[in-house]
Amino acid sequence: MSVCPLCGSEAWTPVTEKGGYRYVRCAGCRSVYLSPMPLLEEIEAFYQNPAYFEGSEGAGYRSYTGMHKALAPHFRRRLRGLAQVFPKRGRLLDVGCADGFFLELAHADGWEVCGVEISRPMAEETSQKLGFPVVSSYQAFPERSFDAITLWEVIEHLPEPLVTLIQLRERLRPGGALMLSTPNAGHWQAVRASELWTAYRPPAHLVLFTADSLHLALEKAGLREIHIWRTAPLPPLPAFLRRATMPLERSLADGSARP
Repeated sequence: MSVCPLCGSEAWTPVTEKGGYRYVRCAGCRSVYLSPMPLLEEIEAFYQNPAYFEGSEGAGYRSYTGMHKALAPHFRRRLRGLAQVFPKRGRLLDVGCADGFFLELAHADGWEVCGVEISRPMAEETSQKLGFPVVSSYQAFPERSFDAITLWEVIEHLPEPLVTLIQLRERLRPGGALMLSTPNAGHWQAVRASELWTAYRPPAHLVLFTADSLHLALEKAGLREIHIWRTAPLPPLPAFLRRATMPLERSLADGSARP
């Protein structure tokens, strides 16, 4: 129950507790994970609730659709990065595609797209709305099916991230690329002010990575030519400034901030 899902170490130190869940930090690879880990049945049932995408601000989203304006510049920048590797584009799978906003942008950029969304109601709705294949499990696709696979803020939701990465790597064609984003458990808030770090969101976020442990996971999954780009972190602020800026930080994170 307290074995690191990435490196298998049994040594850990407690980090924080929220809503009856406990996060611990692995003494080996420094990743952070829930201990005990929720059962697979609990995890799957959690995402079947429509409130996760519309109204569940605590562990889900106030409004995923409302976040489009905040997500758009990130998605377009990532598509430009993929275009450098695949100037002729190809076939792309977005894992955890939610309402398919990234799929829309990728399709407009010339990709043939498919999506995976664990929420079956959302997968069905997105597929019908956009006309792109969206399924509830990547197991539906055979090996060597895609040139590119993307996971935007998804890997931290996986109870067995290494297993998933291996199985996704098997679905890449030779020369294919996997690209992802995830919170950094080495961020100063995660380490020194856990009560402030918004990425501690049980039971949604199960495993959180540092840059080193993410590199380790990708390497153990058999991926090569690994590159990790850090986004600019918020600097440590005096307590009175943290209190004053927290509402803005939350609204920037969920896309509700006005331009």
